[in-house]
Amino acid sequence: MESLNLGFRFFVVGDDNSISRISQRSYTDFYMKRKPSLQRFAGSTINVATVIYTLENRKPKQIVRIDHVRVRVDSEGAPDQAQKDENLRLIANHVGKLLGDEEPVETAGNVVSAVRQFDERHWAQLHPQLPGPALKRILEILFGGQQAV
Repeated sequence: MESLNLGFRFFVVGDDNSISRISQRSYTDFYMKRKPSLQRFAGSTINVATVIYTLENRKPKQIVRIDHVRVRVDSEGAPDQAQKDENLRLIANHVGKLLGDEEPVETAGNVVSAVRQFDERHWAQLHPQLPGPALKRILEILFGGQQAV
């Protein structure tokens, strides 16, 4: 059986659908080490597209997944800590929902908890759909003039 080789790239998608590539080192420093590696985006909210693809002869062959997320960058170019904490809470709630971990229904009183609905709305705002023109540009960068299989 042939092993599956995966590659990944990171892009900042501008409001005008422009594309800026982020190196894997900058991405790792930013997300995993919380270093100020994205100074050129300091003090702003950016849209980051993460593209995961299969490789053939060390070149992209087929897209496996594309994630698109809004990220706040602090004034020094590091991840905004408040947003990172909120994202962890949202992820935990999102995974809990996927696993069927529903909150118990309370019968006493007239108060209805809307936390889950607000979390779902916030999740959708942080993970918007990648605009078509930006997707097209990313595919052009990855595959040149060739189409993805």
